[in-house]
Order: sequence, then structure tokens, then C-alpha cells
Amino acid sequence: MSQGSSSRDALEQLACQEQAHLMTVTLDESLPSPPGDFFSNDYLSLTTDTVLRERFRRHALAAPLLFSATSSHLSTGNSKVYNALERRLQRFFGYPAAVLFHPGYNARAVFFASVPQRGDAIIYDELIQTSCREEFHTSASQRVTDRFAHNSVASLEECIRNVLRKYPQINQGNSTVFVYLESLDGMEGDFCPLVEMVEVIEKLIPSGHAHIVVDEAHTSAICGPNGSGYVSLLELNNRVHTVIHTFGQAWGFHGGVILSSAKVQECLIGSAEHTIFSPAVPYTDINGLQTRLDIISGDRGQELRQRLDEVSRYTHKQLFSALKHIPEGILSVEHLSLETGIRRDLGLSSPIIPIYTPLARDLSDYLGTKGYGASTITYSVVKKPLVPMSVHVSNKEADINSFIDAVVAWATKQAQESVRSVPRSESNYVGTKAHL
Repeated sequence: MSQGSSSRDALEQLACQEQAHLMTVTLDESLPSPPGDFFSNDYLSLTTDTVLRERFRRHALAAPLLFSATSSHLSTGNSKVYNALERRLQRFFGYPAAVLFHPGYNARAVFFASVPQRGDAIIYDELIQTSCREEFHTSASQRVTDRFAHNSVASLEECIRNVLRKYPQINQGNSTVFVYLESLDGMEGDFCPLVEMVEVIEKLIPSGHAHIVVDEAHTSAICGPNGSGYVSLLELNNRVHTVIHTFGQAWGFHGGVILSSAKVQECLIGSAEHTIFSPAVPYTDINGLQTRLDIISGDRGQELRQRLDEVSRYTHKQLFSALKHIPEGILSVEHLSLETGIRRDLGLSSPIIPIYTPLARDLSDYLGTKGYGASTITYSVVKKPLVPMSVHVSNKEADINSFIDAVVAWATKQAQESVRSVPRSESNYVGTKAHL
């Protein structure tokens, strides 16, 4: 076999492995889908908001600079309008300092590449994004990482105790423990028990040697005072050291911002390659973010958040009712519970609803035939295959009902086929599904 043929075989094998273990997405030119958007992260439907569009148009026409910043943050990219937006975001989120990034991914990458130092430890929730785990390897503390069970306070406590035993320099006051959490899991759709976790961290780790980082990708703009997020909602700004807000979800845009101390800000700007060698956020993005912040922080934003909560609660209720007779082996929405998807104690509901099924790709393909832009998430990204559903301000009750009808129709067909494939001797099993 030639060397070229061997290389092709290796590439084909790698591609098959990636397809088996990573996220599989059905791409379609019609996204967001005509029957209703149930799969994008545009929770507040700002990408199609006519009020926002008109404000951005007026803002852009009046702006003296419109396109690229032409230089990095350390040079002329550090303009007056750039600094004005960072200061506004700093005040809005309630932190001493803010640093903007135009790919939101870079915010996480820059933080872990520049802030944790050799000898520090990183503890993280086992279900955080794969990309985040990859960033830990760029950190000087890359060999000191540990994880705990998803959203488990008890597991976090055990994890911290193990790290403190393994690395005595932390208790000696020579190192820091970085704890990385997500406010709302983008796949599971459940909220982090943040208050309880902060209490455990403060109890176990010596004062001044814990650094809590909360990723608010999926809660930014949808909760908290004026949309300032989950940490602000829980009044934890003075106890959570760093917060990362990205703009690719409810903001309907792209980019992100790190909110932290002035010391962290200096570290991010002065020592991170991404900020030294990349152009600063372009003026077009600054204009876009200013107008989005106008909407999110004002009366219009409050109206959108209230509408999103109503849509989320309606969808949770309808799904529970429609799917309660579907066998769990076919399909389940087990995370639609009061403790996870809906936090009644906070007046908060999740727009993210995972639909679990071992036949996730089949369901995704079926929904595609109905015009929906569904995707499939499989192993290594999540523990169980699922089709990630999300709701949006623009979803009407009729659209929601039609989507649920499509899911039920698919699940019913699968259950019927399952019954037909069961041997007659298993009559009791068949009887449980006869009504389907």
C-alpha cells in the first residue's frame, strides 16, 4: 500500500471516529426553520427584532467610524468608543473591569492561558463544554485539574477535599484553586446550584486562594436585573471573582466579555497572545453591541424576558403532557423538572429542553423532513444522545403545538414498531404500549 493511500485510510478512520463521538449537525440552508425556530440559541429572537434593526441602522449611520479597529487592544485599537463600551458593560454587569473579545471562544481561551499559574489547580463541572476542557491544557496549571459530578454540591465538596490533600501548597497559601462553573448547561438545560456551591468553596478553600469563574453563555440577557445574568440575580457579584458573558446566544450576536478585577484585566490585556496580536473588536461590532445593550437593559428587554419565560413554561407543560405516555426507552424529557428546567424559587425557567432518545439521529432526520433545523448531540459531548430543543420569544403557541405533535408522531411510530418486534411471549410488555 502506498504512503498516500495509507494517509487517506488514516484520515477516513479519524473522520469515522469523529462522527461517532462528536456532535453531528444536520445543516440546512433554511435555518432558522420555516415552521418555527426551536434549535438556535437566539432565545430573545433579537436577530429578527425590527426595533433593534432600526436602532442599529440609525446608530451605524451616525457613527464616525464603522469598520475595523485596525489594531490590537494594546495599540490604536484601544479607542474611545471601545473603552466606552467596556466601561458600560462593566457597570451593567457590576464588576470592577471588563475586557471585550470578538470571538466569544477567545474569552475562555485567553483567561485560562494567562490567569492560572504553575501550581494552581482547576476544578470543573464534568459536563462543561469540551472546548473549555481543551483550554485547560493551555494553562500553566495544566497538570492540576479535577472534575466533579454535574451540578452536585456533594461531589464538588469531595473534589475540593481531594485537591487540597493532593496539593498541600494550596492550604499553605502558595497556590490558587480555580473553580469553573456554567450558570445554565447548554445541553442539559439545568441551572447550577450556584449559591450552595459558592458556600462550599468559601468553607473549604483558604480565603484569598479560591477563584470562582462562572460562564453565563446561556443566561446572559435572559435573567437578572435588566438582563445582567444569573450571578447578578443571585446577588453573588462580590463572591464570584470572574464572569464570562458571550453574545452568541440571547444577544443574537457574537463575541464576549470577561468581567473581573482590574488585576485580571491587566493580565488579559498585557500577557495574552490573543489580545496582543489580534485586532480589537471592530467598530461595527461595537455599534451592534451598544444597540443590543440598549434593548436588553431597557423596557423592551424586560418585555422580551417576560415573554420568553411564558413561552418556556408553556412548552415545558405541553411537552410533559404530550410525552408522559411515551416509553422512556424511546424518548424522554427527564430534565423537565422543578429542580432543574424550572426554578420556581427564582421565578426562572430554562429555554433549553434536551430531548433524550437513543435514536437521536433518526428523530433529527424526521424533523428535518418536516422543515425543522434539528441537530443531534452524541457521546463525548453528552452522556446520552439527544436532540437539543430551545424555545424563543418568537415561538407562538400554535408553532409549539405543531412541533410537539411532530415529536409525538415520530415517538408513537417508534413505539409501535418496537411492539411489533417484541416476541408474543412478552405479552405484558406489549400491553403497556397497546394504547400507542
